[in-house]
Amino acid sequence: MEFLIRADASTKIGSGHVTRCANLARALVEAGHEVEFACRKLEGDLNRWLEAEGFQVTQMLGSLSITIMELQDARATTDSVQRRHYDWLIVDHYELGLPWEQAATPMADHLFVLDDLGRYHDCDILLDQNYLNPTHALYAARLPPDCQLLLGSQFALLRPEFARLRAESLGRDRKRVARVLVNMGGSDPCNETSKILIGLSRLTRNQPYVDVVIGENNPHRKAVETACASLQHVDLHVQTARMAELMLAADCAICATGNTTWERCALGLPALVTILADNQMATAEALDAAGAHQLLGWQHTLVADDYARALLSLDSQKLRRMSATAARMCDGQGVERVAKYLSANRIIQSQSRGVQRRRL
Repeated sequence: MEFLIRADASTKIGSGHVTRCANLARALVEAGHEVEFACRKLEGDLNRWLEAEGFQVTQMLGSLSITIMELQDARATTDSVQRRHYDWLIVDHYELGLPWEQAATPMADHLFVLDDLGRYHDCDILLDQNYLNPTHALYAARLPPDCQLLLGSQFALLRPEFARLRAESLGRDRKRVARVLVNMGGSDPCNETSKILIGLSRLTRNQPYVDVVIGENNPHRKAVETACASLQHVDLHVQTARMAELMLAADCAICATGNTTWERCALGLPALVTILADNQMATAEALDAAGAHQLLGWQHTLVADDYARALLSLDSQKLRRMSATAARMCDGQGVERVAKYLSANRIIQSQSRGVQRRRL
């Protein structure tokens, strides 16, 4: 089957939509399907990265503005791929919703939407990979009656190495925090990373080894490098493909919610969590209530010393409890489940193909 994925990354949007779609795309290619991307050219996009990963990327013409008019974008998407017709159109974008989906209907036989905001959609399958929360109940009245729902972190779209390293990571005895992973997302527009590093540099004893992960388009890279210099033992990783290995080595993460939430849950990695955006709040609060991480609050309410104090408060009992609870949230095999699900829903060819999208 042929798939077209519509997703964007930028300094403002972040990298999560594109990276999780890339994880799904790899699994679909391994299953024998053809996958292409249609992405806008934006400041901090990942279009070259996608190409380096082996995907065909159509860079869409038009405004470089992050604010998108949905009908205009649907026309631009159609034109950019020269009005080709696909078996599946996959869209993962907060600024593209019901109007875009209805306008894009002629492009594909079926539409697969990734969302976690509980919005209205006209699609055949909807995936919300967040841990079960009140947002999921909103979809009942906002989707076609025959739309198939994939809800929950068992469908989280992670790279396969997280499932592969899961047993080894869960076998660790988490006694103390000797190594910390700091990752506030690919772009981290508020530069929370530097604030965290300044806090960790003020630890007067037992300063941990720190791995810092940022995206290649992080606008604060120089400031992060300066903050790294204030620590005795630190490694900076830019757009790394070794996230699973870094999480395996860490005793605790300091992070935001997003795709990395499910990566660390798959490996049972305890975490101190900061909220960076509204769409992160539901998941952050749900996992905090369950005991899968310790929620520190919104980034604008925190100062550097808050991170140091929170890290010092972690003892072996807290680390083990968070690890066990997080591991129950996600097993890392979601991308395989979703790829198999899409592969099993093969399309019956007919003369009406391309005229009207048919329900599964």
